[in-house]
Amino acid sequence: MAHHGQYAKALNFSHHQIALLFIVILRDTMLDSCGSVVAVVSWLLLIAATSTHAKLNCPLYGLGYPKPTNLLASQGIKAAATALDSVFAQFIDNANGTGSARFSYSVEVFSASEDTAPLWSHYWTAKNLATMNTTGVKKIDGDTVYRIGSLTKIFTMLTFLAEVGDSVWYDPIAKYIPEIADMAANRSGSSHSLTVPDWGSITIGALASQISGLTRDCMPNITSNDIPPCGSNPVCNRSQFFNGIKKMPPAFQPFLTPAYSDVGYVLLGYALEKMTGKSFQRSFEDKVVKPLNLTRTFYRAPADSLGVIPGDRWKTTWAFYMGNESPTGGVYSSSTDLAKAGRAILKSTLFPVPVTRRWLRPVTFSSDPLSSVGSPWGVRRLSLLGQNSTYQFATTFNKLGSIGTYSALLAVIPDFDIGFSVAAAGEIPAALVTSIADTLAKTYLPTLQGVGRLQANASYAGYYKSETINSSLTISVDPTAPGLGVGNWMSNGTSMMGLSVALSSNISRDYWDSMQPSVRLYPSGLWDALPNGGKKIGFKATFEDLGGPAVSEMYTTDCSTWIGMSGIAYGSQPLDEFIFEVDANGIAVAVENAALRSRMVKVA
Repeated sequence: MAHHGQYAKALNFSHHQIALLFIVILRDTMLDSCGSVVAVVSWLLLIAATSTHAKLNCPLYGLGYPKPTNLLASQGIKAAATALDSVFAQFIDNANGTGSARFSYSVEVFSASEDTAPLWSHYWTAKNLATMNTTGVKKIDGDTVYRIGSLTKIFTMLTFLAEVGDSVWYDPIAKYIPEIADMAANRSGSSHSLTVPDWGSITIGALASQISGLTRDCMPNITSNDIPPCGSNPVCNRSQFFNGIKKMPPAFQPFLTPAYSDVGYVLLGYALEKMTGKSFQRSFEDKVVKPLNLTRTFYRAPADSLGVIPGDRWKTTWAFYMGNESPTGGVYSSSTDLAKAGRAILKSTLFPVPVTRRWLRPVTFSSDPLSSVGSPWGVRRLSLLGQNSTYQFATTFNKLGSIGTYSALLAVIPDFDIGFSVAAAGEIPAALVTSIADTLAKTYLPTLQGVGRLQANASYAGYYKSETINSSLTISVDPTAPGLGVGNWMSNGTSMMGLSVALSSNISRDYWDSMQPSVRLYPSGLWDALPNGGKKIGFKATFEDLGGPAVSEMYTTDCSTWIGMSGIAYGSQPLDEFIFEVDANGIAVAVENAALRSRMVKVA
């Protein structure tokens, strides 16, 4: 770990450095039609701001704009790629003291809206790879195969969900594994026993989300000469594994706190075999590898010529086969195949969209208020606007894996439909991989926020007016506020700005003059196709009074807009529902408020 601090120092930019980088990145994505930089300056000033006591908009969970598309054509994305080329060359590849002669890596940034080409890629070959007695590749690219360690667990979950879905999530593991059923039946003692896990309470979902309370690993009984008969080389067979399980104490009660367990994913592999009647390897290959055309993803070590092997094939763990424990950490893959898997997750290629949405959710908390645990995702909420976030976060789901001299990471960010794949081999790859991921997030999240804002402005901003009655409104995009802003909203001659806020918050007429009404729109994810190739696209409004100071106490908060959704209705239609009509090019031509039955056409 000698170089961990050097990697972090090289890649962990300050807010000031990132802001300077973003001036370049966002210059082309946030300019108005006159070429001014007002939006950029406003955005950077918000980053530089310290704390404020003014009440802030509370957006609905998720991205404030429709997800940006056609990213490869975006000048902002191109600028980000150019900036990253320079950063990686200067601070990693050619920098003194980073040890870049002794590690290799592959990086890809991918988008669900771009089927094949990455938004950015970078490959580095260790300068002394050829002298490492390697039998593997001599030059690194996107098809170079790495061991991915515990990142395998994402493939295990893909396999599990593609085969049987998540309807078994609350089934006890004992239902599918007879050895566990016997242990549960013969168990004596309380549910809080220090010596025996509460097998009857441990479910499939608990194992998947690391809240089973099981210990990390299981070792078999020690033989008479104090040498374990299996566990590393050779690996344990099924009988040896479950003999070891019988002696394994719990770490915690089930569902009490997250605690990482490799044992849990071995059990998931056995359970899936019972459900399907197939080997886990066959399910993995039939349900994941073949449908996604993962030509560089393997359950066992492929030919040496396909992979990066920074030294002896055994000492690096390249040749080590994990046997029945493979579902927890045995898979080999490339950065390109990891990106394919990431796209498939974002696009719900292997199973229905609701299953994906349930999977891409936190299951339990951690001690870090910005971090949660999924199945088996690490879940991070990353601020989009620096310290003064206006409650604007992007949620990233990621998994890191390490084994021997290898490390890999996959991150997917559904709010933007993008992700990163990183794989490394050589000295201290774990520090390298996480530092790279930090830099990618710091670069792409604000860039994509800017691109999404630009596209939303081009598609929706304007003045809308009824052709029959005195109803109108303006839609605008603010560089420092979330969602689409509604202004000057009139319905049949009545001003709706203050009225909508007063109705939704039950504010009496005596206090209307002191209100600062704010109406903002967020995508609902609902749409219908139109015959002309266009769409009707749904947005939900938040009605907020921004007057007065911000409130954040033990139970009192001014950010709970989700509670008020569809709270005011007329004729069974909610006042907070706005439906835009967009043409085949995605440009809005009209908007209608569902409750007011008022269709307004864009006139400017």
